[in-house]
Amino acid sequence: MRMRSNLLPAALAWVCCAALAGCGSDSGGGDENTPITPAPQSLVGDWKYGVSSFTNFWGDQGQYYGNAGGVSVFFTFQADGHYKQQVYVNQRNYSCLTETWTESTGTATFDSSSFTIYPTVGRYKASDNCVDRNNFDRAMTDQERQDFVKTFLWKFDVNPNDGKTYLMVGFDQDTWSYFDRAQ
Repeated sequence: MRMRSNLLPAALAWVCCAALAGCGSDSGGGDENTPITPAPQSLVGDWKYGVSSFTNFWGDQGQYYGNAGGVSVFFTFQADGHYKQQVYVNQRNYSCLTETWTESTGTATFDSSSFTIYPTVGRYKASDNCVDRNNFDRAMTDQERQDFVKTFLWKFDVNPNDGKTYLMVGFDQDTWSYFDRAQ
C-alpha cells in the first residue's frame, strides 16, 4: 500500500485560514483551562517531517531561483503533556517566493493511538517577496486558537523504503506521514 501525505494541503489550509481571518484578541498564554495528559514516553522529544519539490525554477538568463516549494512540520512533546508545533510552507513561482510559518504551543491529551493539541499561544507569519500586502507577523486570535484544536492519529511503523522505524502521524488512516527524531 502506498503512503501519501496530506500535511502540505493541510498546512496550506491552516495558513490560508489565518491570512483571511480578522484580527481580534490575542491575549492567550494560559493553559489552565485546556485539557492535558502526560505524553507516552515513546513520544517525548522533538520530531520532524519535511518534503521538498523536485521542480526547479531557472530565469531566462540561466540564474537559478530555487525549487518550487516544500513543507516542514516539527512537533515537540514534553512528558507533562505540553507540546509545540511549527509548520513551515514555501511556494515559488520563478523569482517570487511566498513563505508561511505557523507556530502553536499549549497542552495535549494522548491515548494509545491519537493525540489532540490545544493551543494556548500561537503565531502566524508570512513573507512574499513580490506582493507586500501578503507580509505579516501576528498572534493567533482567541477564535483561531479554538479552531486550531486538532486530533491526530499516531503509531510507530517501519518504512519499507529504508527499513527504519518512524513515528507515523496522520489525520486519518489514509494520511500517514513519516516523522523522524530531530537531532
